[in-house]
Amino acid sequence: MKKKNLTIYYGLIMAIYSLGFVTMSAFSSVFLLDVGFSNGQVGTLLALGGLLAALLQPLTGSLIDKNPKVSTRKVVLLLSAAIVAIGLLIIFIPGKTLAINAVLYCLAILCLMLAQPFMNALGMEALNSGYSLNFGVSRAMGSLGYAIGSYVFGIITVAVGPKSIPIAFAIALFVLSLILFFYPNTGNSKESDIKEGVKEEKSQEKTRVENPLLFLGRYKNFSVMLIGLVLIYFSHSLLNTFALQVLVPKGGNSESMGTASAIAAICELITTLLFVFYMKRIKLNLLLKISGVFFTVKTLLSLLVTSVNAFYLVQTLQMFGWGLLYTGVVFYVNFLVGEEDKAKGQAFAGMSYTVASVLATFFGGFIIDALGVDMMLIMGTVSSFIGTVILWITCKQVDTSGIA
Repeated sequence: MKKKNLTIYYGLIMAIYSLGFVTMSAFSSVFLLDVGFSNGQVGTLLALGGLLAALLQPLTGSLIDKNPKVSTRKVVLLLSAAIVAIGLLIIFIPGKTLAINAVLYCLAILCLMLAQPFMNALGMEALNSGYSLNFGVSRAMGSLGYAIGSYVFGIITVAVGPKSIPIAFAIALFVLSLILFFYPNTGNSKESDIKEGVKEEKSQEKTRVENPLLFLGRYKNFSVMLIGLVLIYFSHSLLNTFALQVLVPKGGNSESMGTASAIAAICELITTLLFVFYMKRIKLNLLLKISGVFFTVKTLLSLLVTSVNAFYLVQTLQMFGWGLLYTGVVFYVNFLVGEEDKAKGQAFAGMSYTVASVLATFFGGFIIDALGVDMMLIMGTVSSFIGTVILWITCKQVDTSGIA
């Protein structure tokens, strides 16, 4: 029997998470440069938080898959509450040194990035448990939240100052924690299976955390595909993390950075709303391959354009870049892997983005300091092109006949 429709509920979760993400991650350079960090130090700090998250994502996914008492909702709720606590410390600890700011912001980024794949898993878990949910619409609400956050906080940081950033993400994640607290535990099927007669020894085996590398061995082609995703996301993360540095030579500031991000988010919103429609008519693997081409073209044009308005126009390519890939990968993993591997699969897909963010934030700042913004964008274009080639070779068709 079909359970209640969670589309709006889950979409609200995605929207609030996106609000927190844009303030904490996209505007990280604005805040961290203001409190005294250099471009290279900003990159190192964000990379460290992302690296720790990348290491923990597969282990956390395995724990969720194998332990019926650990639900996806509980993990995301715990991480959201932790970010609220860290945000409050950043706001209220008086006379913070650079080191204290570094530790606190690194921990916040760690929790933020660690939660990301499990936000996606939360939606797929609801679908797999019989709830009615249009993932494309919910993801579009997330894009809308990102668009609103980008535009509004671009204006706020100019009017109020960068100190408003930790206040904003603490409030956003507090609201998210409240919503998650009342969200149904869609993973209850794992517990009910055990209650309905699974033997004790089998239950104990189920709670054992599997070595995540065994997952990669089971899905070898997907493992290679992850390398392509890392290279594409590397280009995307360079452009997102250092958007302010890209825009300043073109005559922009933090407000125009927010506007550019909002344009991109609105364009991807259109794609996510229509994604299920696309997937019923175009093979899912082809959609993913097309996205890689648009990522590459977007990074190249970001290098070539010379004005803020032209950069705004380039942002519309987000419609068939990130809009296709981010939503498509979540579906691809869900259709590709077995029931016992779904959280791990989403964790590895999320880890590809996290690893790319680590590399981009670490190297991007140093590349800008040493060689300039143009060289950073050239490297991003090459990386995206190579990643797209790998994606075209390794991304095979999956059976999507079960899509509603």
